Amino acid sequence: MPKSHSHYKEFLDLRGDGRVVLYKRADHQNPKWTVRLKIPTVEGFVVKSAKTTDDFEARRFAEDLYYRLEGKARRGEPINSPTFRRVFTEWAKVPVAEQVVRSARYVNGNVRRVEIWALQYFADITIDKVTEAMLADYVDWRLSQPRRPAIVTLKNERTAIRQLLRFAKRRGYISEVPEFAIKSGKNNARPDIPEVEWNRLVRFLPGYVDRTQDRRRQRERFYLVLYILIMGNTGIRIGEARKLKWRDASTTRTLTDEVRAILSVRGKTGEREVVCNRGVERYLDELRSFRTEELGHSPSDQECVFCHPSGAPVGSFKGASRGP
Repeated sequence: MPKSHSHYKEFLDLRGDGRVVLYKRADHQNPKWTVRLKIPTVEGFVVKSAKTTDDFEARRFAEDLYYRLEGKARRGEPINSPTFRRVFTEWAKVPVAEQVVRSARYVNGNVRRVEIWALQYFADITIDKVTEAMLADYVDWRLSQPRRPAIVTLKNERTAIRQLLRFAKRRGYISEVPEFAIKSGKNNARPDIPEVEWNRLVRFLPGYVDRTQDRRRQRERFYLVLYILIMGNTGIRIGEARKLKWRDASTTRTLTDEVRAILSVRGKTGEREVVCNRGVERYLDELRSFRTEELGHSPSDQECVFCHPSGAPVGSFKGASRGP
């Protein structure tokens, strides 16, 4: 036995060039063969257990694996694919500045979504094995949980998992990001407002505030108008809007350098980040300016965005719609 291989009790170089090697370690009691492969153009070695003590079976396994991996290397496909857990650890450490949406809350929220469920499910599966079929199985598994998730929750998880998979592609761990389909839920959503009617409402609203001389009613209508515009351009729920505080509102810049408002809302499905349509940042500025003038100073971060003069949250805007 060569001196350089003295730490092996058995060592077989099948081709004589170090590319396909079988060995058993002298310091291990495991009687099964281990395969060590050196693939051209790929850094380092690929080491796998042959899972057999039979010499012939181990040789066949090693040669088949070598040619399979060599073919993947020639096609530009990754060879040493890390586990989902390892990719998650790397992805979770990526600075917020490198993410598409530059919001720490948004990024951390997506990391948390993957950590709670996907990390538990995929764990030590190599990232190249996370296929379209496996992602479909993941959705079925989530839907089988005692607390069945809403479709919107699954879609938020899909967004986060896709971000991780795109990160894996940039690192060269996978060649393509697999499709990730989620079936729609029951078709019981409220119908959308037709665009023609929405535009007519938007044109009507400014004059609606000016048509009353009563200062209290003007304030109510001013808040109602901005409430309608913000709700229509964010899709947040009534309960979420009622709890929305100034600390929950922030802004970010898109890749096209547009300023967009981001709202951190809490409701029946838990906490979520909402990237708003263009214009919502102006509506929030109008509300903040009005409230600052009303108070004589900026509102507290703990104060609700939609509030009465006392600072108490507005429970309903029904009163603002009455009268001339």
